[in-house]
Amino acid sequence: MTRAGEEQPGGSWLHFYAEELRTTREARGMSQRGLASHTTYSYQQVCNVEAARRTPSQSFSREVDVALETGDRFQRILRRVLDDPFPEWFKGAAKEEQRADRIRIYEAQVIPGLFQNEEYTRAQMNWGQPRMPAERLEIEVAGRLKRQELLTRENPPFVWVILDESALLRPIGGRGVMTGQLQRLLREAESPNIVIQIVRLRTDNHPGLDGSFTIWSYEDHEDVVYAEGMMTGGIIERRQDVASANLSYDLLQAVALDPGMSLDFIRSVLKDEYSA
Repeated sequence: MTRAGEEQPGGSWLHFYAEELRTTREARGMSQRGLASHTTYSYQQVCNVEAARRTPSQSFSREVDVALETGDRFQRILRRVLDDPFPEWFKGAAKEEQRADRIRIYEAQVIPGLFQNEEYTRAQMNWGQPRMPAERLEIEVAGRLKRQELLTRENPPFVWVILDESALLRPIGGRGVMTGQLQRLLREAESPNIVIQIVRLRTDNHPGLDGSFTIWSYEDHEDVVYAEGMMTGGIIERRQDVASANLSYDLLQAVALDPGMSLDFIRSVLKDEYSA
């Protein structure tokens, strides 16, 4: 339930906050530099919030409420922003992921989000986005963990994961976290709808060197590809690009260790790299 004048926006709450800040500021006859001068924040920080490039903090919202004489309006909207569990660039991807009947993942750097332990997720996000407000960090951690519910729902998707060996060797969160994380991979692989393969570092040139990607398949329409970069990600639907991704995945399956050998390799990494 939202208050009057604070209805659920058509887009995201972050964009709603940004638009409300801009229109309220302009209605007061105040420039971005003028607003910044009435707070402890810089002109660039105000610009970033108005462009929805940066999640505002509690203190930012409190100060603009004072500067714009809006009571606690921006503090209230911020609570809605923080309740939204996915970063802006992942919202469409999260919906596609939940709808897919088959998910094929190639991950070159880290354990895929669908299989991450909470401690691993928090460590990865903390390191990758050290300036993220603590309350926002916890909401995004919870959002990533909630995505994993699709693995145990009725009629879960078939999930095929190909991991580069480096994802197993990179000790995100430390030895204890990685021990639990690799043990979880082994448990997940026991499910009949999950297959895990490993591409060894010694493997010669292969399509995965171009980066991580995911292919979602559906019963009712064509495949969709998702590729992620630093702080962003994109959905790819152009037929030629999707066909290229499917071929790349086929080639990765061919060069990876077979599923049984892959699980043996994960066990060996656990023993050799992370045992006490």
